[in-house]
Amino acid sequence: MRRFISGILLFTMLAPISLLAQDAKPTKKKAAKKATVNVEQQLDQFQDALKQQQSQIQQQQSQIQQLQQQLQQSNALIQQQSTQLQTSVQAASQQAAAAQQAASNLSASVADLKAGDATLVQTVQADQKTVKDLENPTALHFRGVTITPGGWAESTFLFRTRNENADITSNFGATPFGGSANDKLTEFRGSARGTRLTMLVEGNTGTTKLSGYYEIDFLGQAPTGNQVETNSFVPRQRQLWMQAEMSNGWTFTAGQFWSGMTTDRKGIATRAEFIPTTIEGSYIIGYTYVRQDAVRAVRNFNNKAWWLFEVANPETSQPNSSYTPAGLLGFNNSSNASTPNGSTLNYLAGSTNGFSTNLAPDLISKVVFEPGWGHFEIKALGRAFRDRINGGTLHSYGGGIGASAILPIIPKKADFILEGLAGAGIGRYGAANGPDVTIRPDGKIVPLRAIHVLTGLETHPTTKLDWYVYGGDEYFGRRAFVNPTNALGAAGYGSSLVNNSDCGLEVIPEGQPACGAQNRNAFDVSTGFWYRIYKGSFGTLQYGMQYAYMYRATWSGIAGAPKGIDNVVDSSFRLYLP
Repeated sequence: MRRFISGILLFTMLAPISLLAQDAKPTKKKAAKKATVNVEQQLDQFQDALKQQQSQIQQQQSQIQQLQQQLQQSNALIQQQSTQLQTSVQAASQQAAAAQQAASNLSASVADLKAGDATLVQTVQADQKTVKDLENPTALHFRGVTITPGGWAESTFLFRTRNENADITSNFGATPFGGSANDKLTEFRGSARGTRLTMLVEGNTGTTKLSGYYEIDFLGQAPTGNQVETNSFVPRQRQLWMQAEMSNGWTFTAGQFWSGMTTDRKGIATRAEFIPTTIEGSYIIGYTYVRQDAVRAVRNFNNKAWWLFEVANPETSQPNSSYTPAGLLGFNNSSNASTPNGSTLNYLAGSTNGFSTNLAPDLISKVVFEPGWGHFEIKALGRAFRDRINGGTLHSYGGGIGASAILPIIPKKADFILEGLAGAGIGRYGAANGPDVTIRPDGKIVPLRAIHVLTGLETHPTTKLDWYVYGGDEYFGRRAFVNPTNALGAAGYGSSLVNNSDCGLEVIPEGQPACGAQNRNAFDVSTGFWYRIYKGSFGTLQYGMQYAYMYRATWSGIAGAPKGIDNVVDSSFRLYLP
C-alpha cells in the first residue's frame, strides 16, 4: 500500500518534469542549467512532500492501531461487564429464591403457630368438656365399660273420630266399619305408656368393640293393667341385644332388634334404623318392620356398600280364612299352641296370642349402597310355613323382595323417603298387621300376596322445629276357594261368597254370623311436627302434634264391600334425657 501511494506521488511529480525536458531547447546552456536546478529543487520538494505523506500515513496507521487497541479493550470491557451482569443476575435470582424460601418458611411457621393455637384451643376445650363431663356425666364408667342411659318421659293425649278402644297404638287393619257402633262413637284418651327407657353398654377388647343394648316402654299388657284407677301397665321389652364390631368390617349381632327388612338411615347398623317420627305408636301403614329375636352378620365395604344376612324368628300370624277345617293345628290359636308346656308358659290365660309351630327361621338378606348422595337398599325375605291336619303335615313357602331409598333433597333440611315390599306371606312385616296366609278347604296353607308401600318427607326448617308427612298403603291379594261343606261355599281369602251384610249393623242379631269382610287394602296419611321448647344440660323438652287420616277397604262379598274411615289427632310432650 505504501509503495503504491509513493509510486503515484512520484509519477505525479515527475510527469511535468518529463514534459519540460522534452520541450526544452538545448540551444542555450544557461537554460539547461537553470532547468536542472529547478528539477533538483522540485525533487527535493517532492521528497519532502513524500516524507510528509509517509509521516501522515504512519500517523494514520498509528491511529488505526490505537483504534484497534481501543476496540479490543472495549470488547474486553463489554465481555467483562456481560460476565459481571450474568453473575449479578444469577446472584439476584439466588437471593430471590432464598427470599421466597424464607417467606415460605415464615408462612409455614405462621401456619404452625396457628395450628398450635388451634390445637391449644381444642385441648383447652377438650379439658373443659372433660371437667364438665366429670361434673355432669352423660355416661357412667364401670370396669372399663361405658354405660349410657337414655330415653324419654312422655304424656300423650289423643282423639279419634271412631272408637278403637286402643291406646297410642292404632289397629290400622281394624278401623270400624261405617254404621257399626264404634263408627258412631268418638274416643279420647290420655297415656304415658309411650315413655321409653334405654341403656347402652360399650367397651373395647383389642380392635373389637363390644356393645349391649336394652330398650323398654310401657305398652305391655298384664291382667292388672287398667285405666280405672292407677293405670298400672308393665314394661315391655322392645330391644335386647349384644354386638361385636370388628376392625375388618364385620359386625355380628344377636338378640331382639329391628329386622333387617327395616330400612336403615345410614349404612347397616343397630340404632340407625329409619323409624317414622310419628306420635302414633304403630307408626304408619306401609312401613315395613318387625322387632324380633335374630342373629345377624354385616359386612362393611369402605363405608360405601354393606351386606347383611340374618336368621330370624319365623312366627306366623293367625290365618285369615273364610273356612277353617276342624282339627287344624300349627297356628298361634290352635289347640296345640294354647296348652302350656314345660316350666315356662307360652300362652297366658285370657290371651289370644300363642306361638305358631314353625318349620324354619325367616331368612333375610340385604345390600345397601351409598354412592355419595342418598341411601339405597335392596332386600329379600324367605319364609316357610307348616300346619298339620288329619295326621298329615303340610308345607308352604313364601317371601318377598323389597327396596328403599332415603334422599337428602336439601342436605340437613329435607329428606325424601321411599320404600316398598312385594311378595307372598309377608303380612306380619307390615305396620297394618295383615295376614300371612289363608287356608284351603283341605287344610293346605296358601301364602297371601301382598304389597307394602310408604313415602315420606321429613324437614327441619329450623334447629327447633321438625315437620313431617308420611303416606302408605298395604294391599292384600285375593285367594278364594269353594267349600262344598258350607252353605254359602266361601273359603280362602277375599271370597265373593262371604256374607258382609252385618258389617254395618250396630247390634248383630242373635244367631246370625258376624261380619266376614276381609281387608283388601289399608291406607294412611299422617302429618305433624315436633318443636323443641328447651334444650340444655337438663335435657330436651319438646312438644308435638299429629293428624292422621286412615282408610280401610275390603273385598266385595254378599251385600257389598264395607269400608272404614278414621281421623286421629295426637298431642304429646316429651322430655328426653340429656
